[in-house]
Amino acid sequence: MTRMKLLAATASVCALAAGAAFAQDGQAANDGSATLDEIVVTAQKREQTLQDVPISVAVVSAEVLQEQGVQKLQDLQSKVPNFSMTETGIGTNIAIRGIFSGVNQGFEQSVGMYVDGIHYGRAQQTRSPFLDVQRVEVLRGPQSILFGKNAIAGAMNIVSAEPSYNPTGSLSVAYDPEHDDTETVGMVSGPLNERMRVRLAGRYHQGDGYIRNATLDRDEPKREDWNFRGTAAFDVTDDLELTFKAERGSFDVAGRNMEIFGESPSTSTNPLFAGKTYDQILTFIGAMSPTDLVVVDPSVSNITKDGVRSSNGDYSKNDTQNYVLTANWDTKLGKFTSITGRSKFQYDELCDCDFTGAVVFNAGLQEKYDQFSQELRLVSPTGGAFDYIVGAFYQSSDHDYVDQINVPLESVLVPVINLSNPGAGTLLGGTRAYREAGVETKVYSAFAQGTWHATDDLRVTVGGRVTREEKSGERTLSIQKLDGSALSGTQAIVAPIVYANAFKVSSTNLTSIAAMGVPTYSAQASFFLSTLGTHPVAGDIDATTFNPSVNVQYDVNDDVMLYASWTKGSKSGGFDFRGNNRGFYGTMADAFEFADEKATTYETGAKMRLLNGRAELNTAVYYTDMKDLQVSVFDGVLGFVVGNADARTYGLEADGRFAITDNLTARGSISLTDFQFTDHKMGQCYPGQTVDVINPVTQQCDYTGKTNQLVADWQGAFALDYEREIMAGLEFRSSVDIAANAGYYAAATLDPAQVQDPYLMTNLRLAVGDTGGRWEVAVLGKNLSDEQVLQFGGATPLAYNTFKANSHYNLVGQGRTVTLQARVKF
Repeated sequence: MTRMKLLAATASVCALAAGAAFAQDGQAANDGSATLDEIVVTAQKREQTLQDVPISVAVVSAEVLQEQGVQKLQDLQSKVPNFSMTETGIGTNIAIRGIFSGVNQGFEQSVGMYVDGIHYGRAQQTRSPFLDVQRVEVLRGPQSILFGKNAIAGAMNIVSAEPSYNPTGSLSVAYDPEHDDTETVGMVSGPLNERMRVRLAGRYHQGDGYIRNATLDRDEPKREDWNFRGTAAFDVTDDLELTFKAERGSFDVAGRNMEIFGESPSTSTNPLFAGKTYDQILTFIGAMSPTDLVVVDPSVSNITKDGVRSSNGDYSKNDTQNYVLTANWDTKLGKFTSITGRSKFQYDELCDCDFTGAVVFNAGLQEKYDQFSQELRLVSPTGGAFDYIVGAFYQSSDHDYVDQINVPLESVLVPVINLSNPGAGTLLGGTRAYREAGVETKVYSAFAQGTWHATDDLRVTVGGRVTREEKSGERTLSIQKLDGSALSGTQAIVAPIVYANAFKVSSTNLTSIAAMGVPTYSAQASFFLSTLGTHPVAGDIDATTFNPSVNVQYDVNDDVMLYASWTKGSKSGGFDFRGNNRGFYGTMADAFEFADEKATTYETGAKMRLLNGRAELNTAVYYTDMKDLQVSVFDGVLGFVVGNADARTYGLEADGRFAITDNLTARGSISLTDFQFTDHKMGQCYPGQTVDVINPVTQQCDYTGKTNQLVADWQGAFALDYEREIMAGLEFRSSVDIAANAGYYAAATLDPAQVQDPYLMTNLRLAVGDTGGRWEVAVLGKNLSDEQVLQFGGATPLAYNTFKANSHYNLVGQGRTVTLQARVKF
């Protein structure tokens, strides 16, 4: 059935292209009608028009980013079908064609993100706000040859604006009064002398958020971020240019766009909990807590999406530094490019990870990442029978991660544990599970791609990349007092046992307890070491991979190009930073290391210019076979189930533009996606799901034959842009764009209680400005129908596993906003 669908889709693309070719041949000469401007991209490491690039690419220009209020990568989801990005409770998911890595600080992304040629190695870096961006290129499918580093699902190629040869500058302000959200962006650029040019850009943003926190009486998530970039370009000679960019940034968030709803009564056999919802249980337990704390505001309903949450507070403080030195040297052999980069990133987070207003537990997370990279590349001239790109790449990185699961003295877990084990809960209070993990990585690779122009109309491109990657990782976990000091006395024996028994957390403390010879407790420690595994754990990886690619292009005529490609991609394996135990693996060492991801993609498509340049239509049909996709799913307690799964995804993508008149332009895109796991027997079950695999540590469910989280069967976007001079020197501009989505599972467990229904989202922008573009004022309405879209979902920690009360947390997108915009250029 799958092959028949693919054949039908491929035949449709070919028939459409053939029809377009015949239509072009039969058209009359251009009579002066409006034509579309060409879009130039560097998706293949050389400047090409979008219509000449034989891969599926979506491009978002600087103008669209500014006008549509696109502040960061996540805002592009409604603009680019088959692309999604979600900020989860403790991580980030970024996906193309339904392919993404799970939430785990030890994972690298399946979608590579590159800014000015530098790979952003950590998922959290993709949250960085945009600043003075020239364009964003979304490259779908493996980009293994020219981008290489972990671009197995695709790549985001972000290109910053360059210093100009003429003096120029701009200042823009956007203000949303309802959410007290303000963004200010400024830029100046120009020459210092005949050979040197500079560009300075800065941005500041703050906003109050749109979810009400009833516990703290504030709106969330409150955001404050700034970034600044300085760029200098120096023409050393007529053939050699050096460009240096330095950027610093900070983005801080207080609170989350999270709600809990969809609770159901507990099925616990404990009469104290049976029949109560999770928030009722927490309120009930609060009366027994040491401080007699009322832990949940009874006036707040968590059953429906009401824009209100209860939480004791979260924050995320992020700092970035990026430095890039680029040399471009025009030689007789072609353009030689050297890109030297340094990227540093760190964050400090506090997660109220029980996601309620109760004092249950919280988590602190700290991450530091330091990366150096060097790329050398030679791009040959074009115009002959053969052109090529060859290069070499080196990258080293040092990645450190720390987290703490903190159980305060006043935690409601204290009386809960005391119910079944008197005194044990009291000894649990005031402790933390402290985890440290780190990995050092070195990457060496060489790549080459050559294009043979067999005829004037037929081109064959063959490429390959060989990569060697060396990784050394380690992880340890211990139970400590909240201040980081060692446990003592009875607490040093009992607390680690409680963590192991109640939360399946293995610690170094268990090894010490097992060796003490203490009656009962030493035997328990030995049992948990055998079932949960032992800390510390370490591992080494030394792997070499080769990824080939073949692409065939055929020009039906000057306006229609067909292509077909076969590409292999890979993403390196690594080490699980989030594991608390060995899960379903034989040893902790086996659980610590996860395998490489591998993908094979077949793609065929067409790039068409229609109606004598008034319209463009691009289509692509693809099939991807994934081996060992890296997955990480929250287990509903305090840990994650980490492993590898096989999957396949196929579908169709189409996008186009049409200059209807000189004043009116239409844009549209659509994607059809069918994702299915072909081997995923050890998945995490959702609460109440029938278990397929039982072992002493975890219970798994078989997801073979099922789809993936956040994958919609279809997505579409349509826009109309209109501009007209309304009086001498004054122009009216408007844009309406509509994004449609077929809906998806919000939770990684495919919990049927957490499904986003189909939705339609509409944005409208109205502006007036001078015809020369020197100034403009506008009003931008986003999500005018006030859709409440689920961005991510999961089981509320401990609710079901501890109390048998089903409860769901959900990240909810922002509703309707109205923003005033003003911009001047000089």
